[in-house]
Amino acid sequence: MDEQRILYAIAESCPFDVLLVREMRRAVNELVQLNMRRFRVPDKSMTSYSALDVMKQALELLYEFSPSEKNYREAMRTIQVYSEGDQEMIQTLRTTFSLIANAVYNAYTGQRHAESLVPEILFLQGIPFDPIELQQSFRYVGVRPPEISPPTVKRTVFLDEGFEPYTLLLDGKLDRKTADRGRERFWAERIKSELNTGKGTALIRSGKEHLDRSTNPLKLFAEVILGSEIGKLPSLLHGSGIRVEVVHRIADVNEVFRKK
Repeated sequence: MDEQRILYAIAESCPFDVLLVREMRRAVNELVQLNMRRFRVPDKSMTSYSALDVMKQALELLYEFSPSEKNYREAMRTIQVYSEGDQEMIQTLRTTFSLIANAVYNAYTGQRHAESLVPEILFLQGIPFDPIELQQSFRYVGVRPPEISPPTVKRTVFLDEGFEPYTLLLDGKLDRKTADRGRERFWAERIKSELNTGKGTALIRSGKEHLDRSTNPLKLFAEVILGSEIGKLPSLLHGSGIRVEVVHRIADVNEVFRKK
């Protein structure tokens, strides 16, 4: 029997792809439109803070040294204080903060773990995206853009490249569930093709829903009844002699540090 090829995996709660970059850009635009003018300010020479300023401050508080429950509470308190009781503003800021904070957490945690594995082949969900859009999405909220590929990577494969339903999803012509039909089978074929010819350590960074199928009996039953099209990638690859080994699972930063 041939020896199995190992595909290391990082399962992320907020996978890094074109959809995320778009969501971050949309969130930043919403903050710009919010344009709050009634913030308290510590410096009397200043007359106002914008919503974007508050978001930057909240993110800076969360990621000072390293994220923690205390820092998360301070970030939430900052949003509360500067919104001065306006519930619509508070809700918008909190929702946007949850998205961006988790995107930053997953991007940098995933980057660190990926570099530690020293991969030569990297698989990413989605399609190639504009580096300028990526940089802007992070820089607008005061965060240095992360590196997509570790320096050891010789080839980066975007798994949805050439998968038409994903393109239609990006164009707003398909919903997410419909676009997922056949998606993991497409991924599996791309991975098998690449690993048949490419040597060296291989790594996939993807949403946890594609790498960790639920072990909850009720959820598994629901997936069967509803005909779920995700969570089958490891079994699809296993039949071809490729074993997916999840080496890191990156949780949602809001679930980790939000006060119960």
